[in-house]
Amino acid sequence: MSPTPTVRAALPEDADAFAACHLACWREAYEELWGAERFDEFDVQRMAVRRRKEIEAGVAQHFVGELDGEVIGIAIAGPTRDADAPTEQELYAIYVRAANQGTGLADDLLDATLGDRPASLWAYRDNPRASAFYVHHNFIPDGDERTDSVGILEIRMVRR
Repeated sequence: MSPTPTVRAALPEDADAFAACHLACWREAYEELWGAERFDEFDVQRMAVRRRKEIEAGVAQHFVGELDGEVIGIAIAGPTRDADAPTEQELYAIYVRAANQGTGLADDLLDATLGDRPASLWAYRDNPRASAFYVHHNFIPDGDERTDSVGILEIRMVRR
């Protein structure tokens, strides 16, 4: 029987592994969409400093998914950042390394981060895997759209 990933609240000392996993997940999920050159903009050490500060401040909830001591998934949620907020909570990020997708880890991360509370999130419109995951967890598009910093269309999804 293979080991099962575990989920726990991130600690300040997890910031380096958290940031490394986050960046690796972005690369796996978006390299084709964003282009490899966009990843030159990211500094994993700067990302880790930001995560450490956020975890210490408790501004948002940070969770890690681990397997054999390695961080293979992350999730972040906190107060909504939208001026026209449909909910008080927003899922900022949830990612699982490609090799571990389909294991239920994303479900566990979402449950740890939000439980069944109402929340909103932003997702790329043309990301069917993510959309299916969110719909499975009762998020539906609310009709609001925006473009990210490189012009990719995002939709807001809400769970009431």
